[in-house]
Amino acid sequence: VSGAFTLPEATDLVLAKNNRIEVHTLTAATGQLRQVGDWALNGKISTLHFFHPSDRLTGCILVTSEKFQFAVLSWDAEEQRVVTESTGEFTEVTGRPTTETKIVAVDPLNRVIAVYAYQGIVHLLPMDSAEDPESAWRKILRLRGRKRLGSHQQSQGSLSIGSLATSNADTEKWPYLVRAPMADGLIVPSYLQTAVSNSHGRDKGKEVAHAERSSNIYPIMARYIHELKVVDIQFLHGEADELPAFAVLYEDANMQRQVHVYRLGDSQGELQPISEWTSLSLEASAAKLIALPGGNVLVAGDESLSVIGPDRQPLGMSKRASAVTAWTWIDTDSYERLLLADEEGELSLVVLQYADSKGQQQVQDLFVERLGNTAVASSLTYLDAGCVYVGSHCGDQMLVRLHTQPLPRSVVDGANQRALHMWDETAESAKILAFPLGDADNVESQTQPNTFVETLELHENLAPLVDMCVVGIGESNNRTADTMTTESEAHEESGSASGGVEDCRSAGTQPGGNYGSVVSCSGMHNTPGLRVVRNGIGIEQLFSVDISGLLGLWSLAVAQPASCDSRAMDIDTDDARLVLLVLSLVDRTLLLGWREPSGEQVDVAEVALSGWRLGEPTLAAGLASDRRHVVQATSSAIVLIDSVGWTVQAEWVPGEIGMSAISAVSVSGDQVAAAIDGRTIVYLEVRQGALACVGHRQLDNVVSCIDVHSWHGVAGPATHVAVGMWSVNDVCLLALPDLVTAAPALSLRMPQGLALSASAIGLASTGQDSLPRSVLMCTLGNTPYLLAGLGDGRLHQFALSVDADGVSVREHKSIALGSGPLGLTPFVNHGSLNVFASSDHSAVLFADKHQTAHSDARISGSSSSRISKLMYANVDVLGIKRMAPIDSLGLPMSMCLAVGSQMWIGLADPVQRLHIRSFALPRWATPHRIAHSSTQGVYAVATIHSLDTGGSLTSTARESAVWERFALIERNVQHQAISSKSLYNMIAATPPAEVGRFTIMDSQGMDVLASALLLTYEMPESLCAASLRCLQRPIPNADATAEAQEAPASLANSSHSGNLGENDSMAQMLSGVFVLGTSIVPPGEDDARSGRIIICAWDATQRHMRIMCTFEVVGAVYALVPFRGMLLAAANGQLMLLGWQRRAVGAKANYTTKVCDSVMFMEDPDYELVLLCSQQTQITALSISVSGDYIIVGDIMSSASLYRYEEYVIPASSGNRGSLQQSGSEAALAGQIRHRLVPVARDYSGVWTTAVASVPPPLAQNTARLYPNVIDAETGFLARQNATSYERAFRGALQERFVVADAYNNIIRMARAEDRAAGDGSGVDSERLYVEGRWHLGDMVNVVRQGSLVMDIPDPEFPGFVRPVLIYGTLHGAIGVIASVEDGRLGRVLDRLQINMAHLIPTPGLWDYGQWRGYSSDQRTSQAFGFLDGDLIEQFLDLSPETQQLVFSGGSTLLPGEAVAEAEHQMKSEFWASFSRVEAEGDVAVFSQMAVSDIGQREDVSLDYVVRLVESLTRLH
Repeated sequence: VSGAFTLPEATDLVLAKNNRIEVHTLTAATGQLRQVGDWALNGKISTLHFFHPSDRLTGCILVTSEKFQFAVLSWDAEEQRVVTESTGEFTEVTGRPTTETKIVAVDPLNRVIAVYAYQGIVHLLPMDSAEDPESAWRKILRLRGRKRLGSHQQSQGSLSIGSLATSNADTEKWPYLVRAPMADGLIVPSYLQTAVSNSHGRDKGKEVAHAERSSNIYPIMARYIHELKVVDIQFLHGEADELPAFAVLYEDANMQRQVHVYRLGDSQGELQPISEWTSLSLEASAAKLIALPGGNVLVAGDESLSVIGPDRQPLGMSKRASAVTAWTWIDTDSYERLLLADEEGELSLVVLQYADSKGQQQVQDLFVERLGNTAVASSLTYLDAGCVYVGSHCGDQMLVRLHTQPLPRSVVDGANQRALHMWDETAESAKILAFPLGDADNVESQTQPNTFVETLELHENLAPLVDMCVVGIGESNNRTADTMTTESEAHEESGSASGGVEDCRSAGTQPGGNYGSVVSCSGMHNTPGLRVVRNGIGIEQLFSVDISGLLGLWSLAVAQPASCDSRAMDIDTDDARLVLLVLSLVDRTLLLGWREPSGEQVDVAEVALSGWRLGEPTLAAGLASDRRHVVQATSSAIVLIDSVGWTVQAEWVPGEIGMSAISAVSVSGDQVAAAIDGRTIVYLEVRQGALACVGHRQLDNVVSCIDVHSWHGVAGPATHVAVGMWSVNDVCLLALPDLVTAAPALSLRMPQGLALSASAIGLASTGQDSLPRSVLMCTLGNTPYLLAGLGDGRLHQFALSVDADGVSVREHKSIALGSGPLGLTPFVNHGSLNVFASSDHSAVLFADKHQTAHSDARISGSSSSRISKLMYANVDVLGIKRMAPIDSLGLPMSMCLAVGSQMWIGLADPVQRLHIRSFALPRWATPHRIAHSSTQGVYAVATIHSLDTGGSLTSTARESAVWERFALIERNVQHQAISSKSLYNMIAATPPAEVGRFTIMDSQGMDVLASALLLTYEMPESLCAASLRCLQRPIPNADATAEAQEAPASLANSSHSGNLGENDSMAQMLSGVFVLGTSIVPPGEDDARSGRIIICAWDATQRHMRIMCTFEVVGAVYALVPFRGMLLAAANGQLMLLGWQRRAVGAKANYTTKVCDSVMFMEDPDYELVLLCSQQTQITALSISVSGDYIIVGDIMSSASLYRYEEYVIPASSGNRGSLQQSGSEAALAGQIRHRLVPVARDYSGVWTTAVASVPPPLAQNTARLYPNVIDAETGFLARQNATSYERAFRGALQERFVVADAYNNIIRMARAEDRAAGDGSGVDSERLYVEGRWHLGDMVNVVRQGSLVMDIPDPEFPGFVRPVLIYGTLHGAIGVIASVEDGRLGRVLDRLQINMAHLIPTPGLWDYGQWRGYSSDQRTSQAFGFLDGDLIEQFLDLSPETQQLVFSGGSTLLPGEAVAEAEHQMKSEFWASFSRVEAEGDVAVFSQMAVSDIGQREDVSLDYVVRLVESLTRLH
């Protein structure tokens, strides 16, 4: 929505993203959006409406949540934050919620709000303005004579909305209801208030949550209407003296769409139908109501627009057949121009002409004009100056500008043209694959008119995220480098997709395991594509050279006038300059360079320049402020070189002060600081072409590093020198030019806090590797920083206050960035100063630009004096030893890197934590599944192409084109369920609306390598990358000798195109293959009766895709996952184990056909895919995950089931196995290995699962830490007796844990209990999966994968205690991280912090946190437990130190400690008592819920310890 929200003259855009609200301001002149801030609400936002009361300068926002809450928000300009005007709930105990999105309508005169959330019920929320107490709507309320629910002192001009909380009595609630504000923005929890009044327990009455400015709160009125299937609701325009009326668009029992109008307000407050409106049958697809002046409405359908109203004839016109998805007015004063967006991404302008009729303006005519194409819009908002924001659930968000004249347009835009070229020009396959790219873009787009829509900004959107794969670092960087330094290749299963999750025990169990980037299937309709999501900074390698012994490097851009003789390069322009790379080697200095301007190509060559000391290594090099003189420092001298003629202008040697050698140097402009003989600091300046020694000082300790950069940047010289020292492990600040100690106040040592010497900044001393190796002074954001990099990869950051009174430390933090020595280098990226921290795992430091946007200014203090928060972004290149930014015109934003034994020149991405790179697919080609093969370096993508998209081709031509393309491939397939003739007749009668396609793409540039269509009516369902073990065929003993003598031809001549190898057991492997699962649904059928499993491989040598095997199954193959060199598949209700097994004697392949140069159908001559065993599941298995020998299966309706894989040997005797008697054939196969899947346990609750994933086991060193203290099951306090059944169940379930996501936006954590004999008295049911946690995410999870987006570097203080193990993707495009807390004490500390944050820090809307995160489905509701909210916990760092202390202490300073302890004990007793009724014993959280408490007192930790713990969590994502 848009409007004047922050300032009266501002044009603000307010966006709702799940549970967050973003506020942007439009700069109309430039057409750019500037973010004001973003805030998190305790609820998923379902609707957002902007309204502007007449008595206020700025407007308000009405927000509703999915859990039937509402809030009215406004902007506090003085404190720069969002405030809550009113809040409440509109729940109905007996009501049936609507299946569609909630409908909210606001009266144009801001008198009442209507909410349709339950079938047949409209909730009316009256609005009241203090300046108009005798309004018409107030009179209606007075006539009703209803009692007010509450009354408080009204603030001038504030709004109030009624709130009647009719909460469900069956819902288990944690008894925290906000009742009253507290000082400093904190809210006193209700249980603390009841503790003071000696009133414990839950309030059985109905609570009303009052707002910060609540007043004159009137009840919400629930009114019944006759219509049950409501499509849309809109208030009508009317006069101020008329009562509000709204129109209802609904569908009746005969599936006809009609409009009814109701007016509010009789003596009983009931709704009155308006008789002047006649029930007219509208278009069957009518979906939108738009209010018009004069009490009329515009009804928008798929094929027509109609204007209807009282006492008038309907006026209609036809339009292009496409459903309307969003609309917005351009001018709300005259209501003459309206924007419509349809489901095909077309933006249209509706112009209405009015004429006076009976004293009112009536629509006389209307016209529709096409403007252009955008992403399929879910919402439209007109801003100003022709700017429109297009919100989309199907593609990127767009800010566009409308023009009155058509813009020049090519046949297709650049991105779509690249996508069409990739998919069309794949060798000879273009003849086959030309049509199914979508709606025949190459035919239709040539006839499309020019567009009136200009794209100003694109905001990346991953929705809808259907599938994704995690690719290891270096495998999907999309770089053009010939070589890349990477870690060992990730497991093949890391690219598995489509409902299957690989064995969690094979990867990710050690620090620094499977991490990298995420490649997602995102977008649909006209904007499909692949998105590469990477956390950190990517570096594109442009040039590399092998150089051994590289110690340091610097880059200098030296001005070169025309008269200059460079002796190495011809520079003949006045603005020319020489870019030099100074490389310091073990025994010499090497100069590389190139001249500029350099044209299109940059030629890097070795340069021989006089004046340089090339016979010894360089300690430092820099450019003087005049950009003409160069400073070079070696161990013997510091020289000033004139670039005109490259002559030595001045020289300074240590002998001038009686010293012998230079040990460390820093050069910044005209300032030089050096350490002589380890203990003496010398300060030099470049003055008029000479080096002047300004001062020197003897220190007591040996200097390890030095820095003389300025906190003012280029705006002024440095005022201090930072010196790191070896022995005392300190960093001293010396004031220039006298080199005196800066200030005695610089004293801080980690981790104990404020205390050290008066002359140094202290660093924690933990050994030789923790000594300072690099120091840097810089200003990031608005805060001066002193950074110190240690030898163990740890970074200390000191936020300083630098003024005329001296230097003082405002804040000291420490974080581990790597495990090797840390080097710090400042550089400018896209206009902002950043710091490159080079190490074995390098990172970039930058200031958070929006750190104060979402913080409460009243809590956190003034934003102008707030310390700029530092952010860390990982670099995707490992082992960077040195870095130097390059100031080059030909290579902007480039840098020189020392990587291993190489020197790189590369381009860096813009500095931000998350990078999203988009690769467009053809229109209407929705990506459905994706997998990655690390051995082949390719992606496999399964897409679904829509053929019925309203293109310009006629239906006859469309059917003919479909048949020609399908027939060419299907004639080569021998395994067809129906004949070609019947297939032709079927296609002619019912042409397919969609077609499936399988494509191999290069991982570097996402170029199409090969592509093939699937069968008619065959759709892709699952896809994975696998390595299959070649199994020997079980044979009777009598034929074993003859069979063994026959060697497979594929093993002898390597017919697998180089994909065969041997594992440790010498068994042959078929590696680097893709496995595709499909479903076939013929016309007239609702479900798939058959499907196929297709194995294909990419032959990099022959450059073609080889279809190696097809295996037909009954039902759709919804999930595939590799398992022990075999393959697990879920086909409808069957869990199947398949193997790549040798063919029987004499059996040969069925076909060998070459379709085109890039696709070949060739069955393997010696091996085939066979069914090894199967197991019946519940209803329909949708997803599979593996943990060791255990297999978790997610069912569509029956939650999750656990199976165990077993191998057994058929005994030689004729005995039985179990209850089955051995047959004669089994007796012949005696002594051979067989496979089976055994049911172990299941969850008996009805959960509609969408994804399952195995949680990797904890690290070995953390196993003991995970055992929780024994907790009393009723009170939640530490038990003093023996272990309870809860602890025994927890210990037994330690091995196999799973995460299950359901269709109600919840996440469930389940575990397997230990195996116990029946009747052992333990009370543990080993055939049941125990629930360890339930949590409401607020978005439906489609896919969960093993891996992480960041390198898992153990924090020295918290080594491996919190590890990111899973990545999930949601329907609305969110990517999240699930981390494993592997320390019970840390879990309790974080849980207490989470509770304190949730109940002491208010959020906009004042919605209850427990209700937001509480588990909710169609069968049950319960309080969330077993999960920690990382987003909430990390907000602790944004609070001021004073507020952090209050949260840490739990507000205990406000009430006596005895009252707090007594209230906590009572609340926990009631909480556990309620849980014993809801769930069985043992089905409890690992870290139990607890009341607001003093964390330091309960857990014996300090505030500083908690801050450092939360800071370590920020590195998990």
